[in-house]
Amino acid sequence: MEYSDRSKISLCVVTPQPTPYRDPFWNTVAEQPGVELDVFYCYAKGDDRPWEIDWPFRFHAEVLPGRAWLGQHNGYWNPSILKKLRAKRYDAIILGGYNHFTMLAAAWYARKKRIPYLVMCESFHGLKRARYRKTLKTPLVRWVVGGAAGILPTGQLAREYLISYGGRADRCAFVPNSPDLDSLRHTAFALYPNRQVIRESMNLGNEPVVLFVGRLINKKGVDILLEAFARVVQNVPSQLLIAGDGPERTKLEEQAARLRVNDRVHFVGFQQPKDLPRFYCAADLFVLPSRTEPWGVVVMEALASGLPVVVSNLVGCYPDVINDDQVGRVVAPEDPHSLAEAMRDYLLKRPDKNRVHQIWEPVYQRMRHPVVASNLVGLVRAILKEDGLNKQVIFPDLKN
Repeated sequence: MEYSDRSKISLCVVTPQPTPYRDPFWNTVAEQPGVELDVFYCYAKGDDRPWEIDWPFRFHAEVLPGRAWLGQHNGYWNPSILKKLRAKRYDAIILGGYNHFTMLAAAWYARKKRIPYLVMCESFHGLKRARYRKTLKTPLVRWVVGGAAGILPTGQLAREYLISYGGRADRCAFVPNSPDLDSLRHTAFALYPNRQVIRESMNLGNEPVVLFVGRLINKKGVDILLEAFARVVQNVPSQLLIAGDGPERTKLEEQAARLRVNDRVHFVGFQQPKDLPRFYCAADLFVLPSRTEPWGVVVMEALASGLPVVVSNLVGCYPDVINDDQVGRVVAPEDPHSLAEAMRDYLLKRPDKNRVHQIWEPVYQRMRHPVVASNLVGLVRAILKEDGLNKQVIFPDLKN
């Protein structure tokens, strides 16, 4: 296929659903010079993530009719995707993964029409999966990833994963699942002068506060967090905010009562993204002790808000976002003793939020939407010019 105007490119994204962190990023991609962007979604939203879709779309966004064939929001098939791809002459196609039949159809179409496609991915080899699923998926993943013109991993672990399935290391751009860091930081600074008022409105008093944000399901490890918190309060009187909902809420509330910390644990339910900055402002430490977590957007939200973090080593973002011990610490999953030690250390020190901002600045700058969008579009242009980036990878070393 020939491209008559290299300064203008038409991009198509096929991705699962609208999200409050990805769509602002697509807005930034659409604002790149010479880029025309269409984004097609498999479904609008689910009960497990009841976001109010009230953010702006500065690109063509369309939820295609379809249904899930492998359980709730798994294996979606949206037949009209092929019609949409035929209707316009796209220069490149970006696949938001490969877990839906719709993405596989888009990959098949791209290969048939010799349109370069790039694969986004947040998986990594450490994630826990049933052996049969891995066996069944391996040939399929190799087919999708091996045929891609480029790879778009969220981080270092996902990059290694994609390369192991045939992804091209010389055509790689880092595209983390990052929220709008600029907006979060601006909001954090605006809220901080009112921090005491916000804490009083939540009945938190003056004790240090630990925050968890996420669904209340087994893989998030909230039961481990409660065990660790019960150990912490023996020496460091503190409060725990749990912002989220899910099928394990009643079980976790009962566990807090058994551990005799229910008077210190606040289950505040699901919070819309626009309301979360108040919780980040009120807290002193963020914890995500997941048993499995491909990335961890909330970790980045916390860090952008000036909070130090403690995460398990099965939270995929940790090699990319934790650049100093004063910013965060990594512990083994399902280890309440180690988790309690790390939490206790931060709660005793109560690091200054401005200091966290300062130390995290290099990561913040590299993960801002304008930087990541520029890298992505630059990779696409380089692929279209068939120069292979001169075998150089657009993938910054976040430890520097």
